[in-house]
Amino acid sequence: MKTIIVYTSKYGCTEKAADVLKSRMGGEVEVINLRRTQEPSLREYDTVILGGSIYYGKIQKEMTAFVNKVMPQLASKRVGLFICAGNKDQAAQELQTAFPEVLLQAAVATEVFGDEIYYSKLSLIDKFILRMVKGKEQKSGSGLSLETIEKFAQSMTH
Repeated sequence: MKTIIVYTSKYGCTEKAADVLKSRMGGEVEVINLRRTQEPSLREYDTVILGGSIYYGKIQKEMTAFVNKVMPQLASKRVGLFICAGNKDQAAQELQTAFPEVLLQAAVATEVFGDEIYYSKLSLIDKFILRMVKGKEQKSGSGLSLETIEKFAQSMTH
């Protein structure tokens, strides 16, 4: 069984989550960042995992465009969906709006992996908005849930 993890990552949190997920999956797994690589063909994969980070309440436009383009192909695949999001109060709702309803209903697993803030990598505007939302300067740190990623991987491999 061949698996592909297709994700979008601006500052690295979702990239880290995708790499951790790959290490937990076992088998043949390819990882593609849509922001750095051409859109992959899904033809040779049995399992497709899609993930992205949430900025200003939405998943990145590259992921939305990719999903819209490959939606017919996804109907014949085992699909998993994840997001990296920092607002715990809104994360479940953000997951529901990140992907089309029909895809969410068909997915084998859906999950919010948490977030990590790499403050030194943020743009000035993102630093400003983060301060406005969170109230003070944020430090880098791990907010990804390795337990949640492990549970997701087990759901996708069984």
